[in-house]
Parts: sequence; structure tokens; C-alpha cells
Amino acid sequence: MVFNAYVPDRLAARPHALTDIDGRAVLEATVALAESETRTTVLGSADALGRMLLRAEAVGSSMIEGLEVSPRKLLEEEVRDQGPTGPWTTAREVLGNIDAMAYLTEAVVPGRAVTIDIVLEAHRRLMAATTTPELGGRVRSIHNWIGGPTPASAVFVPPIPERVAGLLDDLVQFINTSALPPIAIAAIAHAQFETIHPFADGNGRIGRGLIHAVLRSRGVTVRSAPPVSLVLATRAAEYEAALQRFRHTSAPDSDAAQSAAGQFVRLFADAMAEVVDRMGQFDARIAEIKDGWRGALAGVRSDSAAWSVLELGPRMPVMTVHTFAVATGKSEQAANTALSVLVERGVLAQRSAGRRNRVFEADAVIGALTLLERRLASPVGDTALAPPNRRVPAAPPLSEV
Repeated sequence: MVFNAYVPDRLAARPHALTDIDGRAVLEATVALAESETRTTVLGSADALGRMLLRAEAVGSSMIEGLEVSPRKLLEEEVRDQGPTGPWTTAREVLGNIDAMAYLTEAVVPGRAVTIDIVLEAHRRLMAATTTPELGGRVRSIHNWIGGPTPASAVFVPPIPERVAGLLDDLVQFINTSALPPIAIAAIAHAQFETIHPFADGNGRIGRGLIHAVLRSRGVTVRSAPPVSLVLATRAAEYEAALQRFRHTSAPDSDAAQSAAGQFVRLFADAMAEVVDRMGQFDARIAEIKDGWRGALAGVRSDSAAWSVLELGPRMPVMTVHTFAVATGKSEQAANTALSVLVERGVLAQRSAGRRNRVFEADAVIGALTLLERRLASPVGDTALAPPNRRVPAAPPLSEV
């Protein structure tokens, strides 16, 4: 079988230049991200916002790979906590992606280098929740390709396995030493990672997770994880076309090569600016929900564990007596009493997950997350003006909005 495997240019020694248009897009996204980081601090909801947005990002990234699950189903699966030995489900695989993304954002702190070992560990965590965990944490030793039944008919054939290790070394060197703006570094690194396609499976999800590792390493995002994959999923055709252009065949210092990279950076920066705007709406909605909960809890003793919902509800909108007790440091009896109060006051709703398991759900938070995903699936960011152009969760009932 005859086929041509693509050989990417090395990044670390390659010249990189942004046009004025590309640079403005990067600057706008950078300013928006900086303002978002400040806003979440002012609201005092950084931890809650970051956790929920990280979940939304993992959902969006998984959706690009054809793994779809509703926010409620995902949250209910998460609270079951069956671990890697539980039966495979789509929700569990998405939870594996959340674990991988969480690791990428926590293992890389501002000023710390992004390393191949960090990427490999994230991949191991991702694949642990799939039907092929043996592929996790290992660079591929076989050919792979994108589209078509064989490499000869494929849309794209990544570099041969023997080139992968050297290309990854070059990639992390570029990430850690480039003088480009961080958003441009994240965009180019993501495109290059997808071009190298270093794993037998999971390349897209780890490549999108790498975005957050780069931004965290450069100190651009510390408290939040902008779910840019949800916008890229909405712009799937544009995103795939930009990736294909990035895989140019011109000399690395040619105008054509610089333009291809710049176009991908601009698409990425525009997507980031859009998602940051939606983050602001989501953050404001969470603040409104918490205000409503304060009113609902009027008259409840100030030392009651029920008040912990203000902190825990946005971060873990589906909980059990056990998880609530652990999170609050209270006994399960005290946790059960507090949850009963929260159900009575309309803050939480009690449902069953399985035969015997009671779960308590913050419908308003789940509804807000669902609306965020739906807005990011609209080409104009508003489902009232333009419907979602891809599959999304059903709109929540008005009582949850």
C-alpha cells in the first residue's frame, strides 16, 4: 500500500509572525481572559466556576469525538463514583476526559514547564476510562490516519511513528520558550499536536486539553478553564479546514506557511473571545442562583450545614448524603438533615439514581450549564436568534432557568 505521511516543520526554530489582524484578535482574546480572571475573583466563585467550566470543556471536547452525554446524566454518573473498574459508559468516558483535563490544569502551574511526562500521564488518565486502557500513556508505535478505511484513501496521514518522539520534544520546547503571545502559542501548539497525532487514540481530547496546560503555564488562566472546545465544536467545519491549512507544504518561512498558521491563530483567538463572553453570562447566572438560595434559606440557623450549599451547589450540583457529609465535614446524620431542609426550601430536588441511591440535584445550576452549552452551539451565541447547529442537551424547564 502506497501513501504519503505528512512531515510537519519543527516549531522551536521556525520563524513565527502574526499579521496585524491576527495580532488584534489575539490581543482582544487576551484582554477578555484577563478581565474574566478578575471577575471570577470579585464574585468569589473561582473554584465553583472553574470546576463547572472544566466539565463543560470536557463535554465539548468529547462531543467533537462523537461522545455525547447530557449535563445531568454526566453529573449523576460522577456522583456514583464507581472508579475505573466500573462498566464502560459514554458518561464514564467523558468523566475520564474531565480527569485528564483536570490533571493538565493542576499539574501545570504558572511558570512551570509543560513536559511530555505530563501529557503522557493525562493520556493515561483519559484512556483508563475507555475500552482500550492499554493504549494510555504510550506514544504510538503504529501508523494512524484520519478519514477513510486505509491510509491510501485517508484525508490526512500523520507522520510515521519513528518521527513522533522528536516532534514531541520540539513541541514542548516551542511551548516553553516561544516569545509569541500565550494564546498564539496555545493555538499553534494545539494545531501541531493534532498534526503529530502521537497516540493511537485520544489525540483530539488531549490536544484540546493541552490548550489549558499552555495557558496555565503562561499564567493567563489561573482560576478558570474557558470551554473553548464548545465553540470549536460549533465551528467544526471551519476548525477542520483551518487545521488542514496549517498542514501546509510550503517552506516554513514562506508567506503561505505564515498565513496558514496566522489563520488558525485568529480562528482560535476569536473562539476564545466568544467563550469568555459566555462565561461572563454563566458566572452572573450562578451569582443570581446563589442570591436566590440565600433568600430561600432565610430563618435557617446560621450554623446549619444547609448553608454550605452556597459554596458546594455550583461546584457539585448533584450530591448524595455521603458526598455532602464529606464535603462539609459533618456526620451523615447531620448531612441528611441539612439536605432535607434544602429540599423543603426548594434549593435542591431529591431524585433516585439506581434502585437505592438517593441523589440531590441543584436544578438551577444544571439548567445554567445546559443553557451555556446550548448558547455555545448557536452560530451567534443566542438560540433565540439562531438554533444550535449541532446536537445539544434539551432546553431545561423554565423552573430550572
